[in-house]
Amino acid sequence: MLLEKIHNSGIVGAGGAGFPTAKKLKAKAEYLIINAAECEPLLKTDHYVMKHFAEKCIQAITEVGKTVEAEQIVIVTKEHYKEEIASLTKAIAKFSAPIQLHTMGNFYPAGDEQIMVFEVTGRTVPPGGIPLQVGCVVSNITTMLNVYHALTEDQPLTEKLLTVTGAVNQPTMLSVPIGTPFATCLELAGGTPLKQFIFLNGGPMMGKIGNHLNFSDQVVTKTTSGIIILEEREYLYKLHERQMIQIINQAKSSCIQCTLCTDLCPRYQIGHPLRPHQVMRHLSMTDVPADIDDDPVWKQAVLCCECGICEVIACPMSLSPRQVNIYVKQRLAEKGIKYVYDGAELVPQEMREYQKTPPKNILLKMGLEKYADIDLTELVSYETEEVFIPLKMHIGAPCQPIVQKGDHVEKGQLIATIEGDTLGAPIHASISGKIVAVGDQLIQIRKDVA
Repeated sequence: MLLEKIHNSGIVGAGGAGFPTAKKLKAKAEYLIINAAECEPLLKTDHYVMKHFAEKCIQAITEVGKTVEAEQIVIVTKEHYKEEIASLTKAIAKFSAPIQLHTMGNFYPAGDEQIMVFEVTGRTVPPGGIPLQVGCVVSNITTMLNVYHALTEDQPLTEKLLTVTGAVNQPTMLSVPIGTPFATCLELAGGTPLKQFIFLNGGPMMGKIGNHLNFSDQVVTKTTSGIIILEEREYLYKLHERQMIQIINQAKSSCIQCTLCTDLCPRYQIGHPLRPHQVMRHLSMTDVPADIDDDPVWKQAVLCCECGICEVIACPMSLSPRQVNIYVKQRLAEKGIKYVYDGAELVPQEMREYQKTPPKNILLKMGLEKYADIDLTELVSYETEEVFIPLKMHIGAPCQPIVQKGDHVEKGQLIATIEGDTLGAPIHASISGKIVAVGDQLIQIRKDVA
């Protein structure tokens, strides 16, 4: 019953790639691990949820724990989140919930699900595998809030909590309909004093980057966790504006094989056979993509979680092992070459505890430290006059529209579905109004004029 409600409500993971939640929770697991670590610096959405919606989250987590038949239910957060921990602790006590709190130090990427599994259980997820292979299911705290709404109110996922911060006049925590233009979100944060800017859809390390020229094309989706506005000449812009041919040529000519990218790689540290410096060295000796084959060194790149530590923190030559790994992964996928774990013993690195990356180092390197201590205490809820709802907001196949131009829809009404048991999640109208357009990529809804 719970899984059916979650599916019918269109819930996917609140951040990252947006894996359909009902599919993930269909499994049985020893551990249910709730990610409340707010992995990316500057984002405050999970903080807000823990402080203000702890009771709802605890009720949902308890029911999800029953569904996956978890022997242990663990909420994982950072030890310096004092207010959040107090709020969660109070809610756990109120409901006598069978839930533990596990606190971690302040390091990045603490919210990576495989790192979190290791922190809680000491188990290493097999390379190329998923947490379920070591008895764990991992879900996000804000996803649990969405589950609560589905479970108790039959409320589909139509609104999104997100952080708007950086070079804005009034950093803001927003609740807006899915499909709200980024430009509207920026207006709600008081706009920006910058005439030209770059923006991040997500956090500083793994967010997708753009600039003022394509900002108006962006809309809030089910996985939008934050919008960060930055000065155009920030370090981050320089990091991302290089063309792939430049990245490859620089890697071929400048990599000094110091191994720091490997030493600080979070996946290498938990025992995965991923050594970015070897991929970089291989690059210097071959013609990419013509010479990419099923060489074991190339296939290491598949294990990269794209956290960015290698290029932002580790490399003394300002190279981009992450971008190289992404490029190699794409070339391998084009040739149908997959990584297959050979069953070798996975041995965590002894120095791991001493080589974790503090978020403050990331912010200092990127020149973002001035935005670090912004406290978002109030939530601004806003219902826009028009939304542009993408038909693909999750892993899996795009949804298929079941409405036509000219139809009137009510908020929460089903407007797009997936076929059969295809991986995906249905989509609902996020405002009431008229269907203005139905295309291959989005559905446009505009409020009726009184």
